[in-house]
Amino acid sequence: MLLKNFRSKLILMVYAIILLFCNILYNTDLSANELIIYEKQGFSSKFQDINSKELDLKNFEGKLILVNLWATWCEPCKEEMPSLDRLQKKFEKNIFQILPISLDRGPKKNSINFFNDYNIKELDIFFDDKNNIPREARAAGLPHSIFVDKDGNEIAKLIGPAEWDSDYFVNFIRENLD
Repeated sequence: MLLKNFRSKLILMVYAIILLFCNILYNTDLSANELIIYEKQGFSSKFQDINSKELDLKNFEGKLILVNLWATWCEPCKEEMPSLDRLQKKFEKNIFQILPISLDRGPKKNSINFFNDYNIKELDIFFDDKNNIPREARAAGLPHSIFVDKDGNEIAKLIGPAEWDSDYFVNFIRENLD
């Protein structure tokens, strides 16, 4: 009886952690979030492109990037992804590129199908199925987004969803392209 009671409590704790991980900072007003400005060396963890080619931030030096950590099961991620797509359309990828990195551990086709279902056309898709980046970046929940400058330094982050094509973020990007 004691073991069954412990097991039930453990299962409830696991579910609570999963819900907390995705929704801890969820805000229904997506435009209310502001960037946390800081500067530190960018993360060194590797990730893969759609063809399983291993990449890291050095592959994108010379341009401003926005790393967006997301998963297909994360409701706030689903809400913000179309605005990331619209944001990428506003800028050429040779000067600013969004790197949506899926943290799903299942088959890559789940993330690819997600992009198709949500009509995401402007973004390339990347994968970190070992979840090394969230550990290194100390991501407290999803979505978690990190701006990285042309030299590979993290310069800002946003924890939670956003309306990425708003004037606030577009102006931040323009200021950091100079």
